Amino acid sequence: MTLSKFPAQYFTLASTSRRLAYSAVGDTHSHHVLLCLPGLLETRATFDPLLKAAQAVPGLRVISLDHCGRGDSDPLPHDMGYAMSVYVQDTAQFVREVVMPDGAPVPRIDVLGTSMGGILAMYLAQDATLHIQGLILNDIGLSLSWMAIFGLYENMKQDGRVPTAPELAQRLHVSVGAVEAVQSSTHFDLPYKKDWKGMRFAHFLKTFKGPVRWVYGGESRVFMQEQLNEIKRLLPGSPLFLVAGAVHPAPYTDAVCDFVLTTLKPEPVVHKKHADFIQQDLWAPTTSPGQDQGFWPWLKRRYLSAKAK
Repeated sequence: MTLSKFPAQYFTLASTSRRLAYSAVGDTHSHHVLLCLPGLLETRATFDPLLKAAQAVPGLRVISLDHCGRGDSDPLPHDMGYAMSVYVQDTAQFVREVVMPDGAPVPRIDVLGTSMGGILAMYLAQDATLHIQGLILNDIGLSLSWMAIFGLYENMKQDGRVPTAPELAQRLHVSVGAVEAVQSSTHFDLPYKKDWKGMRFAHFLKTFKGPVRWVYGGESRVFMQEQLNEIKRLLPGSPLFLVAGAVHPAPYTDAVCDFVLTTLKPEPVVHKKHADFIQQDLWAPTTSPGQDQGFWPWLKRRYLSAKAK
């Protein structure tokens, strides 16, 4: 199934025979590691241009990872049970055992996440034991509106219909179970805050001390002016790179790769306005949309309600 131009390496997760596939360039003993996490139904091949560019950067190791059921990583047992919490647990174990193995010096670790991979990066950054010191987020802000999620679903349509799970799986080089899971109300099973507009993630970075940088598409319906304004208010001084004309997510062009590799250099961190992260009057506790309703009908109601307001 490999699409990546870089050979697959494999890591076997503890207490299971399931393997995660990854590609890597740079010295295994490098003191600086950039871990790249793909989006919802992407594979590590997304990052091939970046890995190619990084080969010319001394002292840097760049690793791209396939989530379970994607690319060359094994599917879950019976191709069922895909959820955000699984990806977080898998990635955390990968970091502990591959990126900073026992007996080796702990490198500086930055995480680059595309779309869902960016959301995962924010969750992972909360775990101090992973020693993540910087984030680069591709076309995902500190919030995600219901309208944006619904728009992504609509964009999956071809000839007026959403392709079947087997059709999408074949086209995207992922498992059928992974495609079916992302359309379920149980897939996003991590805690988050929400309001009538959408999902909120800013509080996850409240105590994060490292730099956070953004790449975003000029025509993106996920990272829009609202997300840009929110970042400028809550994380003033954060590096931002606009990819003119790009939709969601931003492609890894030569210019984007140059921005990513350039911003990996250590730089002063602007202190966050921690008080601005707390808006409990707007946020409500996370509630499940209900398995009996289905995710997309529930999301459509959210979308229409937000649009009406």
